[in-house]
Amino acid sequence: MSRNLVERVLYQLCVDRSAKQRFKDGAEDFLARFALTDAEREMVLAFDVKALQAYGVNSMLTMGFWQELAPQRDMRSYMKQLRDVDSTSAVFSAGIKG
Repeated sequence: MSRNLVERVLYQLCVDRSAKQRFKDGAEDFLARFALTDAEREMVLAFDVKALQAYGVNSMLTMGFWQELAPQRDMRSYMKQLRDVDSTSAVFSAGIKG
């Protein structure tokens, strides 16, 4: 339907504890409440953060969604998904320390 709706779904999953639990209990049932297209629903169910970002979804929302609910919630896995690297490649992420 729209990138905006996908962003609202991801935002809810990042900040609403009961939404997170409902998603964990049955992701497809949780998403059925929203007027998502099949492609949008599949991106969320597959935790396809690269496709979500290519669709225009805010990168902070995709990162939060990944950290809250993805099966492998570490940042190394997240960065691998975004960069299409194989298991022998190095993946780096930078952070600001202050």
